[in-house]
Amino acid sequence: MSGNVRPLSVVIGVNGIGMGHSVRQSVIAQYLRDRGHEVRVVTNGAARVEYFRDLGFATWDGWMPTLLARSDRIHASDAVRANVRQAPIGLAKHLRLRRIVRETGVPDVFITDYEPNTPRLAYHFHRPLISVDQQSKYRHLNLPTVGRYARTADEQRLRYFAPRVDRSFICSYVPLEADDRGLEFIAPVIPDSVRSTPVTTEPLATAYFSRYFDHGPEDSVRALAAVFRQYVPDRTLRIYVHPSESGKLRQYSDGKIEIRTFDREAFIRDMARSEAVFSNAGFNLISEAFVLGKPVHLIPLPTYDQHWCAKVVDEAELGTSAPRINGGAVLDFLNRSRELRTNVVRHRDQHLRVDPRERIAAYLEDLPTAGSSTVASPRR
Repeated sequence: MSGNVRPLSVVIGVNGIGMGHSVRQSVIAQYLRDRGHEVRVVTNGAARVEYFRDLGFATWDGWMPTLLARSDRIHASDAVRANVRQAPIGLAKHLRLRRIVRETGVPDVFITDYEPNTPRLAYHFHRPLISVDQQSKYRHLNLPTVGRYARTADEQRLRYFAPRVDRSFICSYVPLEADDRGLEFIAPVIPDSVRSTPVTTEPLATAYFSRYFDHGPEDSVRALAAVFRQYVPDRTLRIYVHPSESGKLRQYSDGKIEIRTFDREAFIRDMARSEAVFSNAGFNLISEAFVLGKPVHLIPLPTYDQHWCAKVVDEAELGTSAPRINGGAVLDFLNRSRELRTNVVRHRDQHLRVDPRERIAAYLEDLPTAGSSTVASPRR
């Protein structure tokens, strides 16, 4: 940080579903802290609160309402039924957040990542609101339907969470464009630990399949293990699964087919050694695979986001996708892995080399409110 930039006070709001949002925002938070700024975090769920507190950030638990789609839309009646019992608790949590922010110091700026807490705080305290996420493309771009999935529900959810923002930084691993001066496309935010991981290519394939409500990993794990057992006996297949799933999925391990409980550091090391990666179509995993120069075979979960991610990866020939694991698609992917890996490395070097954290920090440090946080006296 240059000597003429005063330290900022920043509150970052993080969606607490899955680890992708938390990993991305923890990288930004640590970068801002290293530049001398004060960073606090609002997320939801005890595990995410603990994750950020372990990194040394003051972190508070907020409320994340349930907004599930039906026929590609979020219906008001569904939202009321899903949230009516938790709404009083959620309101109480939010009022508590307001009180904490007022007592510990109103920040110069709020950052939101696909959640509703910091937008409401920003509006209440009349502070700038900046979004840093990958979902906002569904709000700003008229993206096409993918199969039976449309972006409608994602756009509705974004407008509910943050009806207005002062600036949108949209992470994307493929080039995107828009005329809106209020948004800016940036490369995915990737931890330094991933970028610095030694990369080799060994006779190893790494996989990770997650759960989305009733859509669990068992079918993908069973089918992929069967394909490797029958057709690819010379390669090791290492499948990572969530701890809650590992007990019932270990039955599919056999010789060179290994079922391992998910550990992020071990998974990244194995992905960096692999010739190919199999997974659902989560944005962060795809981005990290590409930074490591690895092609991916994707089995999207039943959301527009995952189907859009899988579609653009397939079209850009950075990997392949299929509705489910089947032998023909897996073998075709493995047969093309060298060609696809070359494509990924070329794409990475053209589009993903730039670290976007400097751009985000520079924008925040140029805000006219920089250094003007309002600190209230603690209550007696």
